[in-house]
Amino acid sequence: VIGPLSGKLSNRIGSGATMLFGSLFLGAATAATLIPSLTAIAASLVAICAAFFSAHAAAVGLLNRRLRTSRCRANSLYVLFYYFGGAVGITACGYAYAVYGWAGSVGLNIAVLLLPVIIGFVEIKEEHGTRNLTARSGNTTGL
Repeated sequence: VIGPLSGKLSNRIGSGATMLFGSLFLGAATAATLIPSLTAIAASLVAICAAFFSAHAAAVGLLNRRLRTSRCRANSLYVLFYYFGGAVGITACGYAYAVYGWAGSVGLNIAVLLLPVIIGFVEIKEEHGTRNLTARSGNTTGL
């Protein structure tokens, strides 16, 4: 459900903005797991899933929009690093939890989200630059 909605949002506001907002929402939802309430934790887990898959779908869409060739190879590498990053991330979070408790795991997760936030900002800047260049040249196709 979230993937198609994220695609529609990306088409409307851009992949960079979707990745940025998804990542920020993911960080907020992750931080909300620190609230000592079962209701808040349950709601934050739902929000984490929605935010993650919106950012993830935007990242995959961005990858495929940027490439003209070797899309299969790029998507294979994306999936490889997705699972490799998950394995490294869950291991690092385990260590953070062992040393700093749940707050340490949450802090590490939020720190890692700086990468998609930065990518989102860069992509927004590039999308605006492309739109301005396209508008100045009179090209209405966006290419």
